[in-house]
Amino acid sequence: MPPSATHTSGFTRGRRWLTTLNLVLATAAMLALAVMLNYLAAGHFKRFFWGGATNARLSPSTLRVLKSLTNDVTVTIFYPHQDDVYTMVGSLLAEYQNANRAHVRVVDLDYLRSPAEAQVLLARLHLDPAQKDFVAFESNGHHRIINKNKLSDFNMNDLLQQKEVRRTAFRGEMYFTAAISFLSHPVDQKVCFLTGHGERDWTDPPNADGSGYTKLAGILTNELACRCETLALTRTDSIPADCKLLIIASASQRKGSLSSNELSQIQGYLKHGNGRLLALLDNTEGLDPVLAEWGVSLQAQRVYDRSPEVWSEGGDFLASPAVDKDTGVIHPIMRPLVRDHLGVRMLAPHPIYRLPTLRDPGAPTLTAVAATSALGEELPNDPALALPGAIPLARTNYILIVAIEQNVINGLGGTRLVVAGDSDFLDDQLIDSAANHAFAFQSLDWLLQRPGEVDPTIAAQPIKEHTLYMPHSQRAQLRWLFLAAMPGSVLFLGALVWLRRRS
Repeated sequence: MPPSATHTSGFTRGRRWLTTLNLVLATAAMLALAVMLNYLAAGHFKRFFWGGATNARLSPSTLRVLKSLTNDVTVTIFYPHQDDVYTMVGSLLAEYQNANRAHVRVVDLDYLRSPAEAQVLLARLHLDPAQKDFVAFESNGHHRIINKNKLSDFNMNDLLQQKEVRRTAFRGEMYFTAAISFLSHPVDQKVCFLTGHGERDWTDPPNADGSGYTKLAGILTNELACRCETLALTRTDSIPADCKLLIIASASQRKGSLSSNELSQIQGYLKHGNGRLLALLDNTEGLDPVLAEWGVSLQAQRVYDRSPEVWSEGGDFLASPAVDKDTGVIHPIMRPLVRDHLGVRMLAPHPIYRLPTLRDPGAPTLTAVAATSALGEELPNDPALALPGAIPLARTNYILIVAIEQNVINGLGGTRLVVAGDSDFLDDQLIDSAANHAFAFQSLDWLLQRPGEVDPTIAAQPIKEHTLYMPHSQRAQLRWLFLAAMPGSVLFLGALVWLRRRS
């Protein structure tokens, strides 16, 4: 008779508890090891760039600035996530934060998804409630605004060929590093508004007719971190050395003229002090000798544009960006406006003529910035009072705004002037019309650029485009491959597996 089976298969109860305990302890040990490794990696890590041409690699100059940074900097990306620049900005600023996590904090603020938070930021920075698409750098009560227009280079030849304007380079690093460097050692840039002859005064409260200049001063203080002051040349022997920009904004009615002493101070400032001048002239106030020395003259007549595309019933019109049809040159002030097909709203401005002396060797370089179309005309009953020998800057249109520079190397140093035949278009009433605000910012930014503002060793990152050309038949084959063949093959294999398991 066989013995009864008393043996039971499997582990005993004690052995099972030990196995479970061992599993729990091993799992806890692995979790603890993972936590410790992540903790160490957060402060001691090494990042590798697998792509040879990645846009996010920081230059040695930027790394030096970030390494020396001791104050906290908050960077706000004020872009919608679907914007074409957002990805490049976000990935680059992530590298800034990774390079100095102790002092750089990046905040992502999509003003379309978070309108309340967006308005709080705009109010804190004293910016226009309608402003958008920028990167804000803040530290210790100071801030710098980098607008979208400064971040990219574009192929303007596409514009002349009636094509979509393509982005050719991303310039984010040079401006982001300059902003952080400025916040590390903030220096006020003083801008002086000339007064004493009825000029527009930025300190006047907003007028009922909107003729004040408080909004232009707001661009200087809130967007360009400048300090505005009034300047009466009758009380000085020379323009202060710390004046980074002189603004002359004449009134519609002439109330006085510059004396010979005042003219001498302005000429000396422009010639010997790397001076910068923004002249917004409804009348010259006797500034004619200074303008003539720089090769231009402001004409007494007023003009308007009869083109139905830019003219309105009120007599104002949109001045067109001036483009050299032979070379395709568009002044940097106007490139963002040209790309977005925008114009500057002006009301019966004075035309600007070029004098023959501008053609002499060593003369300043003059570039037309804005003009009428080919249908530009003088206002009725307004006689032309051109200086002897003056010639139009273009064949058939009137030039309304010009930019002049001399001894400027790589965009730095030297003398720069912007002369416009109108002062109304940047007053409080019109500055928010059309692209006037953008023009004001671009002009001031171009004039104020100084050595040390942007590190020339930081190059723009080229944007490479690869175009794949395929005939219609190949595109159709590719479409069927992705829409039918690939999903169909997965379904077919799944059906075979199901049939085999059924059998």
